[in-house]
Amino acid sequence: MPTEEYTCVACPKGCTVEVEFEGDEIKDISGYGCAKGKEYVKNEFHDPRRILTTTVKIKNAKYPRIPVRTETGVPKDELDCCLDKINEVELEAPVEVGEVVIEDICGTDIPVLTSRSLERVSEDAKEKSKVQL
Repeated sequence: MPTEEYTCVACPKGCTVEVEFEGDEIKDISGYGCAKGKEYVKNEFHDPRRILTTTVKIKNAKYPRIPVRTETGVPKDELDCCLDKINEVELEAPVEVGEVVIEDICGTDIPVLTSRSLERVSEDAKEKSKVQL
């Protein structure tokens, strides 16, 4: 029977969990150290998801980019689409932490949110804040 190995990230242990399967059906799961691990591997086998963190351009702020993240995990096979859509975005300061950047990324019903606040600054203030090398 075919098997796949996963490194569980549900807790700090990092167990190596083995899944025995036939087609799309899990026959056995072994090697997990807690109930969270078993559930994590089931989800990872059937519907692997990742929280996507990246940055987007922002105008009139101290920094040229602002960190963003998806509110929950997006399907792994949608990550490229999500990155393409996020790269099209350009915000304008001021921006508050938790602001919705994209309401529904790639038809997943998952919003993209800012991960920090950035105030609006003038061009003069941006020039003054640059580090002289």
